[in-house]
Amino acid sequence: MQKITLIDKYLPQYTFGEYHEMVVNCPIQEVYNVARDFDLSKSKLIKLLFRLRGLPTKRSSLQDFIDDIGFTWLEENPPYENITGFWMRPRIEKITSYEDFLNDSIFSWVKVVWNFLFEQIEESKTKVSTETRILCVKPITKLTFGLYWTMVRPFSGLTRKEMLQIIKNDSEVLKLNGLQG
Repeated sequence: MQKITLIDKYLPQYTFGEYHEMVVNCPIQEVYNVARDFDLSKSKLIKLLFRLRGLPTKRSSLQDFIDDIGFTWLEENPPYENITGFWMRPRIEKITSYEDFLNDSIFSWVKVVWNFLFEQIEESKTKVSTETRILCVKPITKLTFGLYWTMVRPFSGLTRKEMLQIIKNDSEVLKLNGLQG
């Protein structure tokens, strides 16, 4: 029986998606702790891509970025998964009620969720993945967001791969330095 993930709970059906994964040579709890709030500025590529898209770059931690861009922390299941999201009605808005998001109680044009999922492969080996799911609720948003996604998706993918690399590097350096288990 497959375990239901938070991303499946919040957005089981979606119009567009993006998925990336990486194996980290550290125990799951340590990787989870690093991934909760890593420093995005460790990647020059991320900083460049954010500037090109007009995204905030002044504060560099993941937590700050999520707050600055208007995402909402939805839920976490330590050390296995955490998830953020937002909805557009017609602009990006913080989610005010998780129940409304789950039950579609408030009409939105687009719903987006983004997770980090952690799976222990061995005692000191963890697979970390990140997935983005986008649901276009109105037919016109499927067309307009589809055009936008076609242009942005490759750069979004590069950003996610860079994030995973930062998590891997930071986790493995901390382990090497004996600062983690």
